[in-house]
Amino acid sequence: MHGVLPTCSFWLCLCLGLAWASPQLNLPTPQPEISYNGYTPNVATTPAQLRADRNRDQRYGPPYADDVGGGAADDGSDDFRYGQTYDERMRIGYAYPSPRVNFSEHPDSPFSADANQYANHNYGPISSTTDRNSGIDPNANGRYSDVPYSTPDNRNYNPNDQYNYNNNPNVDFVGVNNRNRFENPFLSNQDRFNLNQGYLERQRYQQDRRYQQELEKLRTLLVESDQKGSLECMANVAAQWNFETNVNDFTQTEALNAQQRYVEFQRITAEQSKRINKDLIFDRRLYRQLMLQSEVGPNALPLDVLDRYNRLLNEMLFLYNSASVCAYQQPFQCDLHYIPHLKDIMAKSRDWDELQHTWVEYHRKAGRGMRDSYEQLIDVMQEVAYVNNVTNGGEYWYLAYESGNFRQDMDIVWEQIRPLYEALHAYVRRKLRDYYGPDRINRIAPIPSHILGNMFGQSWSNVLDILIPYPGRKLIDVTPRMVEQGYTPQLMFQLAEEFFTSINMSAVGPEFYRNSVLEQPLDRRVLCEPSAWDFCNRHDFRVKICTDINQRSLISVHHEMAHIQYFLQYRHLPKVFRNGANPAFHQAVGDAIGLAVSTPKHLQTLGLLQRSLDESSYDINYLFTMAIDKVAFLPFALSLDNWRYDVFSGNANKRTMNCHYWNMREKYSGIKPPVLRSEKDFDLGAKYHIPANIPYIKYFFSTVLQFQLYRGMCREAGQYVPGDPRKPLHKCDIYRQPAAGNMLKKLMAKGASQPWQEVLEETLQEGRLDGSALREYFAPLEEWLRLENLRTNEYVGWNYDGDYCKRSIETAGLQVYGGFYNGANQGSALNILILMICSCLSLRFS
Repeated sequence: MHGVLPTCSFWLCLCLGLAWASPQLNLPTPQPEISYNGYTPNVATTPAQLRADRNRDQRYGPPYADDVGGGAADDGSDDFRYGQTYDERMRIGYAYPSPRVNFSEHPDSPFSADANQYANHNYGPISSTTDRNSGIDPNANGRYSDVPYSTPDNRNYNPNDQYNYNNNPNVDFVGVNNRNRFENPFLSNQDRFNLNQGYLERQRYQQDRRYQQELEKLRTLLVESDQKGSLECMANVAAQWNFETNVNDFTQTEALNAQQRYVEFQRITAEQSKRINKDLIFDRRLYRQLMLQSEVGPNALPLDVLDRYNRLLNEMLFLYNSASVCAYQQPFQCDLHYIPHLKDIMAKSRDWDELQHTWVEYHRKAGRGMRDSYEQLIDVMQEVAYVNNVTNGGEYWYLAYESGNFRQDMDIVWEQIRPLYEALHAYVRRKLRDYYGPDRINRIAPIPSHILGNMFGQSWSNVLDILIPYPGRKLIDVTPRMVEQGYTPQLMFQLAEEFFTSINMSAVGPEFYRNSVLEQPLDRRVLCEPSAWDFCNRHDFRVKICTDINQRSLISVHHEMAHIQYFLQYRHLPKVFRNGANPAFHQAVGDAIGLAVSTPKHLQTLGLLQRSLDESSYDINYLFTMAIDKVAFLPFALSLDNWRYDVFSGNANKRTMNCHYWNMREKYSGIKPPVLRSEKDFDLGAKYHIPANIPYIKYFFSTVLQFQLYRGMCREAGQYVPGDPRKPLHKCDIYRQPAAGNMLKKLMAKGASQPWQEVLEETLQEGRLDGSALREYFAPLEEWLRLENLRTNEYVGWNYDGDYCKRSIETAGLQVYGGFYNGANQGSALNILILMICSCLSLRFS
């Protein structure tokens, strides 16, 4: 009997120990009091929801600035290091339900998508062996028939039909490899009409005259929609500007109403554009213009499904914005939000247990409750894909990049960069192991994510004090010199303007300075996140930023002026083309300019550095500081949207999606969670871009592209010569180098009028995203890391050292306590027993 009681006590202690060790697994998560629908009248809201509705940036983020909720909702400084353009937000397509629009029938026209109307225009005979419903000759081994005209609206949707142009964006056109969905399906120089033949050819010529007349009507339609679109856009941008530069209830209401009107206009225009038979458009530019005009993302959904989409996003954002946790070892202080409290703790605390508590509790409170809503969103994204003529939600997610193999292309780019990341990862793991001890960090295992200075492990800059290679060599900071020399916000912008005119780009003019907001006004509230604004009228371009007198703001000012230069260079294009070549281009151009401005050589030219720092130790510190921000960020961004691609396309099961995420983080980043996770958790819900459904791959793309653009400009300027140690890439300064500016102007002037691959090919002679430029930039650091890791016999890479996630924690058994998880060596049975006893004792005396 006496032997039984200790045994029972032990198992009771074991059970209690398991419950104590992972309290985050079973605590309830608060739910919203009501499904919030900000767009439907007569729906009650709670006071908290009303406050969130008044503070517009909590729901949407600044309109043409940060997609991250205004910097108040997420790690904006990591995702938008120096601000963003207004147009970035409009690409996302915030949806508003609206009354069903009854479009009038088109006049009798070969461009009409109505099959009966089209039948009145027999543009040449169709082969008897051609299937009229598909436009494909069944005897041509899958090739297009000689006659390009078809009746696409009679086609049945078949996602497996690689020749169904209207439904499948990945089909190859005649003579075009790797086509994108905006290219015209026929060669530009194809001789469709041979006028030296007989009667049939003359008849086709007469019919072609009719076709030319209709083509002129189409051009007129596009011009009219472009003019109307510019006016509607200008009205919307003006309302958003008024709100963000004077935040109050009235300006917010006006901004929301203007945005609703503009989105409704886009819906109408897209519906009208979709009714035009695009198979009859042989002008590649018109074809692309019409395709871009036809795309409105989720706004193309039927109104009932669109309302459901909005409800899901608002429910998740409500949970995200309301998440608060208790302070470490202070159970009565439970009002800590991500901004500013938790972000500050993750950046500054060096207490392992406090960091783990903060990480675990925030991910539980912010993410777990929205899992069911996100699973429903996955289903809705399938419908978003369908109404945008894409086979699945995963393909829709990468639609803006116009590539049938975009995910594979990004993985290839990552493989180019991975050796540098692995060398950096090995060095960082050693420094953290030296700081926290080998009992907590294994020398060959992934790094626990909570000790990297950031809630998501996406940037490691906040732990630079632990990691810096040469602590005695201070980093460059010209802030004191800027203060001494009397820098002002206007002077900083004038310096930025002079930088661009020195490379043969445009001056912005007095209107820019008169209309922009360059510092915090004293008489009203302003949303201060840096942003550049295009008012859609080809002459009014502005910046909104509360400029500080420091080095970071100096770079940010140049970044914003780069956006303004982009606006200036493509202002001659139709409205639909006045944008970056893809969603990443604007940010990449601004960051490429930031690379040039932040070099010691340029700061010395400005008189902010008195002497040149030629010692290699300063170089390594400078490059290392850049790498733990930019290089460390890449695998996080890639894994985040590759995960979304998998769940939206069905490659990953919804029931195992949390574990799938951690598998991807381990695969790409060599990062693991601080404690064992399960499918009760939804850890990605803690990242703003997930509940807001905002694409993230553009940050991966832009981070890589900025080095590619920078390398191209430096080569043009003769400031970078591969293999020449006197002209390394990281020391290149393009100031007063017109050749560099001319190259950048050529790229900017194209806007979105061509696929981004063509834009890169024609400007850089590089038709794809290329990670080699980033490797060349960091080459001195990579060599230093290689030698340092050899010196310390550091293991480069990481090995899977145990389960990071279980479908069910209840069935995980003793692996919750497996000493190997955060330990340096796999724990013995005795270690496990000791840990259980300690857990029981802690529970008893707490």
